[in-house]
Amino acid sequence: MTNLLKAEKIINFPNDVSYKAKMSLDTIMGIESALGTSILKIANKLSAGELSLMEIITIMTLSLRAGGNDVKDADIKKLVSDLGLIESIKVTGDLLTLALDTGEKQDEKKSES
Repeated sequence: MTNLLKAEKIINFPNDVSYKAKMSLDTIMGIESALGTSILKIANKLSAGELSLMEIITIMTLSLRAGGNDVKDADIKKLVSDLGLIESIKVTGDLLTLALDTGEKQDEKKSES
């Protein structure tokens, strides 16, 4: 489930583990700072298949922490290991999409009502 207005998403992991992730402005700035580049360049890197596993773990860790979860890098490494590389890339893509979403579709739905 995704809440675009709050830039939040529930991420389901194997073994019935779920966490709320948040891609707020502060989260995006933290990711950019940790990875040393803009969120748009990070998304482009993912689409080009050039995002490293460490970058994926960083994005997931910061977004889950922003969602109010007390997770450590080791926790995320285990979750990524359980989830698998391809699914972890998909989750990271969803998070980056959430960060870049302008909310235009939500605005259109409100104006149609």
